[in-house]
Amino acid sequence: MSDTMRAVTLHDFGNADALKLETVPKPVPRDGEVLVRIRAAGINPIDFKTRDGVGINRRWDGEFPFPVILGWDISGEVVESRSPDYTPGDEIYTMARFPLIGGAYAEFATVPAEQIAPKPASISHAEAAAVPLAALTSWQAMFDTAGLQAGQRVLVHAAAGGVGHLAVQIAKAKGAWVAGTASARNEDFVRGLGVDQFVDYGAGDFTGAVDPVDMVFHTIDAEFRPKSWQVVKPGGWLVSITGPVTPDEAKSHNGKGTMILVTPNAAQLRDIGQLIDDGKVKITLDGVYPLDKTADAHRHVEGGHTRGKVVIDIDG
Repeated sequence: MSDTMRAVTLHDFGNADALKLETVPKPVPRDGEVLVRIRAAGINPIDFKTRDGVGINRRWDGEFPFPVILGWDISGEVVESRSPDYTPGDEIYTMARFPLIGGAYAEFATVPAEQIAPKPASISHAEAAAVPLAALTSWQAMFDTAGLQAGQRVLVHAAAGGVGHLAVQIAKAKGAWVAGTASARNEDFVRGLGVDQFVDYGAGDFTGAVDPVDMVFHTIDAEFRPKSWQVVKPGGWLVSITGPVTPDEAKSHNGKGTMILVTPNAAQLRDIGQLIDDGKVKITLDGVYPLDKTADAHRHVEGGHTRGKVVIDIDG
């Protein structure tokens, strides 16, 4: 087996043109890690923000370690294992090493075995690669942070997007009542996800359209948080992924609020995979690109109007 691989690298911050396809050394797994043959990799907004220098790199210590291979969502199979939990041939999916460098835009990556889970058997590698970061973000926001329970009410913003379309389905699968905001062109799509109430954000102020909820999952610009607070019940939650929420802000709205940063969790990926295999969560792909078109995949996501997720087919 060759000791090199194809990968899309970043040598300096910049626009999508800064992503370059190169031949680089293949990584070698350490104790407790597996080497994964990547079949597909997911693209998320944090990817292009980090590429621009305003993403997760701001949480790293020291200088940005150029060149790097971006991307965190991986679906593929184990080809070498230094963990007793996985053997070559196992099909897995993962959010690799987040918030550190994941190396997903490549033919191979090493991943800590504790961060991976079996790939849902009912979907393709491309679909599986669309899941981890967005689904874990949704799970950790709604259940770990806000403690959302069956019968409670949640408003999911940007319900047609990568995070939103999974959050709606996961919340419904757990028995919550769900409202979702999206553009009018996405109404049929969002209703198809199972929302109890669709809200066209272009038709006017959503605060008058939604009765108070136990939680708002705030996935849109921070400037809209004051309006989101207006539909949170007293003592309810606003969980943001687009900007910090101060204790004073939450107190002033008689609620609880925070911004979360997603973390790897193999057990949650197993639970999410089971929901997928049970037919309760379906993955929508808005674009599938070959590895040498990763820059185009970034531009697609940067456009801000994806319906579902965008992925790279490494074999394509």
